[in-house]
Amino acid sequence: MNYKYHFTYTTNGEVKTALDSNEDFTFELTEGDSFLKAVIKPNKELTVNSFYVEREYSYGENAKFFANGFQSWTDTKEFSKHEKMPGLGLIGKSLYGKINGMDYVGDYTFVPQETEPGTFHSHGLAYVKEGKTIDFFGSMTDRTGYTVIYADMNNGTLRFSKDVEGVAISEPYELLNLFFMKGEYDEVFDAYFAAMDIKPLTTEKIKGYTSWYNYYEKINEEVILRDLDALSEYKDYVNIYQIDDGFETRVGDWFSIDPSKFPNGIKYIADSIHEKGFKAGIWLAPFGAHKKSELAKKHPDWLVRFPNGKPVPVGHNWGGFYALDIYNEDARNYIKSVFNEVLNVWGFDMVKLDFLYAASVIPMHGKSRGEIAYDSIDLLRECVGDKPILACGVQQMPCFGKVEYMRIGADMSLGWAHTLLRKNMHREDVSTPNALHNSIYRRCFNGRAFLCDPDVFLLRRTNIKFSKEQQKVLAQFIKLFGKVLLMSDNIAEYDSEQLRMFHHVLADDDTKLLAVNEEGDTVFIDYLEDGKEHTLKFCIKDGTIF
Repeated sequence: MNYKYHFTYTTNGEVKTALDSNEDFTFELTEGDSFLKAVIKPNKELTVNSFYVEREYSYGENAKFFANGFQSWTDTKEFSKHEKMPGLGLIGKSLYGKINGMDYVGDYTFVPQETEPGTFHSHGLAYVKEGKTIDFFGSMTDRTGYTVIYADMNNGTLRFSKDVEGVAISEPYELLNLFFMKGEYDEVFDAYFAAMDIKPLTTEKIKGYTSWYNYYEKINEEVILRDLDALSEYKDYVNIYQIDDGFETRVGDWFSIDPSKFPNGIKYIADSIHEKGFKAGIWLAPFGAHKKSELAKKHPDWLVRFPNGKPVPVGHNWGGFYALDIYNEDARNYIKSVFNEVLNVWGFDMVKLDFLYAASVIPMHGKSRGEIAYDSIDLLRECVGDKPILACGVQQMPCFGKVEYMRIGADMSLGWAHTLLRKNMHREDVSTPNALHNSIYRRCFNGRAFLCDPDVFLLRRTNIKFSKEQQKVLAQFIKLFGKVLLMSDNIAEYDSEQLRMFHHVLADDDTKLLAVNEEGDTVFIDYLEDGKEHTLKFCIKDGTIF
């Protein structure tokens, strides 16, 4: 295959561009039918700015390109050449968005954003699909930096890029290590994960309750114990009860519990969950610090900072927040102390760890964003030990084989349509259609890299905008695509019909996904249940059921 490469770097204060080896470095490209490797061998110390290799590629008229989004929430799907990839919305681009770092939630600061139909980019892995055959390209590791794969279906090119901005090298450095294969879907992904020697850490489903999608941050001891008591009658179907955001006074101040909400503290909640026979789960954003948190005020040196010394805003949630620098020894020790308290003092059995992208939003300390992301997951694994992690708001590849469970889509909305307001935020914002698309197109990870969390099923009739029929479709969808099956309802309010659906979703039966197709906005899901074949058919945009 004829590859062209482009390399920019800095040496002795001078920025240079190279298309071939020179006096500063030697470039080695090794390729075969199933792999491509690129190594830079410097003759002097270099700071890498950018790198890619490019080749011609023939896209059929009906070809689709699978574009894997940057992190858990980033919209992910197969695109045809007539479609346009979404980007940062008007609100995200606004002064409000800039002040609050909305562009750091995704890849907007380091990946050129497409503006024309037929041009797309994908993180870590991608494929071109024609009929039942996929032509697959996947990075074997992104520890050195994120692999970004670009498809230009208009001009017939395929580009493999490495985000290595800011990396200082003085020894041979592997820039690309790619796996190639053509075949049918399951065949290809089985081979890819076998080649990486990646296996999931568990086969156990999570089934139960999370407080988020009914109360959000408005939780308290009374509500949590009331819903817990109602759910305790269904021990045969449930194995976990998870407390989400809202127990802490501010994100980052994890030892500061709101006494008006939880007068008996959080250990009391964990003990109460255990008394009912469930495992206890809790939500944390371990790398986050609210702008007004005591953590940010007292320890500004712990925060990720721009070269000019100002802290990096990494999102607008809670009124804006910063990230902790995992290489600051004091910050690192604080993170470890939080997990010691949560797991060994309070006694929680599982942690849902959220907004994890925040640790690696900029290159720093001579490390790429990808290397920092891998280091951050390694730190969390060290802190949590052998207790399970449900990772959320995080890049997938650093978590392969490192976390038990992974949220693979955006937060569900409490209604179906993706509103104009939400579309103008960023690709990672709350969206039921995007959450469903991600579950469909990231099903390749389920049972191979970790167990997938497609988000919640909700059956209640109040504080919700789904119709009964839509709730049934979503519940069946979650059952088919997920190994994390959580709801956020007070089950005491269920009628007999809702209880039957609850039992159906959580039952351990022989339901099996057979095939998934999308034609226009219509999704067709063929599956086997109780020995019979069924098809789930609906409109992805508005939830119309066929």
